[in-house]
Amino acid sequence: MSALQNNREGRPEHAWAVKDKPSMSIGDGSGGVAVAPLFSPWEAEQRIESLMEYDVTDVGSADWMKQHESLEQLNLQAHQSAQQAGDEYVLEAFLTFDKLKLLVHELLVIEAWRLNVFPRIKKGLVEMKATMRGYFCLFHEATLINLLAVCLHHSHAVEALGEDAVELVDYLARRLVDLNHRGRRWAERGADRMDERLLQVSQSQKSETQEEESASEEARVAKAQAEADRLDKQTPLDSLEEQATDVLVQVSVGAVTVVRYVCEHLNSLPLSVLVRALETHDLLCSIVPIIENPPWTRRLKKSGVWQKLVDNAWSDVAVCDLLKLTKSEGQVWLALFALVCNNEVRKRYHFNSFRKGQLTRARKYMNEVLLDQLPVLADVQRFIDELAMMEVPQPTAEQGGSSVLKMEQVGTTQEKLNKTRDWEAVAVGALGPKCFGGQSDATDDDLRRLVDNVYGLDGVDDVLNAESEATKVELYSQPLTVLEVCILSAQGHVELVRVSYELAGGEANRVGKVTATEQGDFVRRRWVVEKSKLQEEPTCANIPFSCCTDDTVSEMLPCVLKAELSFGGEVPVSCAVASQAVAFEDLKPQKRWVQLGSIKEKIAIQVQLVRDTDGAPFRVADAFISTPSPV
Repeated sequence: MSALQNNREGRPEHAWAVKDKPSMSIGDGSGGVAVAPLFSPWEAEQRIESLMEYDVTDVGSADWMKQHESLEQLNLQAHQSAQQAGDEYVLEAFLTFDKLKLLVHELLVIEAWRLNVFPRIKKGLVEMKATMRGYFCLFHEATLINLLAVCLHHSHAVEALGEDAVELVDYLARRLVDLNHRGRRWAERGADRMDERLLQVSQSQKSETQEEESASEEARVAKAQAEADRLDKQTPLDSLEEQATDVLVQVSVGAVTVVRYVCEHLNSLPLSVLVRALETHDLLCSIVPIIENPPWTRRLKKSGVWQKLVDNAWSDVAVCDLLKLTKSEGQVWLALFALVCNNEVRKRYHFNSFRKGQLTRARKYMNEVLLDQLPVLADVQRFIDELAMMEVPQPTAEQGGSSVLKMEQVGTTQEKLNKTRDWEAVAVGALGPKCFGGQSDATDDDLRRLVDNVYGLDGVDDVLNAESEATKVELYSQPLTVLEVCILSAQGHVELVRVSYELAGGEANRVGKVTATEQGDFVRRRWVVEKSKLQEEPTCANIPFSCCTDDTVSEMLPCVLKAELSFGGEVPVSCAVASQAVAFEDLKPQKRWVQLGSIKEKIAIQVQLVRDTDGAPFRVADAFISTPSPV
């Protein structure tokens, strides 16, 4: 939502205009205090410039672990910059030092290690008690995919890959094959255990008497004990293999995002990449089966509950919400749109009867609910309808048959990594002192340094625990029960004033005013300073003056407003939103409006500051709070 423009009378031209002509507006930009970066741009450049290519034989070594640590830090910082819509200096540094190609190389290296070395050494890792180091080596692939997903969102970053994008397209095609071949099997993992837990919860909710509730509590304890016994029976090798599968699922799902970005920016890549994506791997035909059999949707057999994979965790979904797209589902549809509606793709992609049949299979999933969420798919729908009426030829040699001699560019990195390699010798070397044989998890200094330097960074919790949009909407649409506004000094953030609020008009006015925005429907409510507090101490909401040394001139302290909110409901939650620093250089205005948060952050607050006469201290007055409308 763009910034609101004021008319000649100074009132915002928007349904959310408030009384007394506020001098600010509710926008979708970031209105809170900027979050400090995990490290500076200079440190990011230093880390990126020192990155180097490693071979499969180096995976797990001390130097390789140091580079993994650097890439983890860069990945976290890149995600923080994207979340805050800030300066993406990590991406710019990758482009400056031409290191994006290195990320693709390292992705292929760790894939080759996972396929050829890990199966041969996993028993040895368990025997040497070095499974944690092995897990971080596996997780390296997820780190690289996440980092590439952030970087390749931009067209100029995709273009910087050049011919090396052929290697990336080959890798992404293999991940799509994994999703098509093993996706449903992955989705069934852990479904039985979750099904039993949901059945137990359902039975406990049906209990009506105290005895039944006691019995259901005993059943829950017994179930928890059974789960604990199952984990105790699980061998370290079983645990390591399960972790390896978890990482591969995460990597394959994350690769779909990279597929979408590559498809969107195909025109900025060399022709050889376009041919590789369309003819060699036929990404269009690889995407349609994922739409038909999504690996991120499942139904539990006993309880009948539907679940979707959201942020790498299975979440229950009501039947009425099954058509609501998750991020992963949206990425697949957008990748299909990027391929179908690209003029260059249409010129070079030859439809035959097989390809026509594959694409038209996606037509039955394109309904009004889907088009409401992704209106751009209307063009795809129209193209498929037109294609259905066309006569297309049968597959022939000229369109890819075996009798045609074709010359195309192929990736060389994958061939160098895998061909003429004695994997048994590589596995023996990996278990030696260079990589995994020199220490156990308990004595591994590299692991200790990795945990301290990556997950001990200030602000890393905010990046790792960033709530999804759906979670924020669900939490912040609950009834707001407590609102307090604090006035903090801009220097040092010392609390100067704390003001408690109550809902204007009481519970009768909790319905509020619903307004449609680009971020969804929001409810706007007016809160006022508690009257009892004002009656006891009329100056309790005043912002203090700062006195000069001669005690003759007073000025308002620069300050920061922080709102502390508590929501009640099924999942009670508390949060805080802060404003940018507010300066009081002009003593003439008698009313000011300060914004905390934004619609994009799912909480937008306007706090009014008023004073009776020019030069008098401001006091905290009414507040208007906008939160997501309950579904």
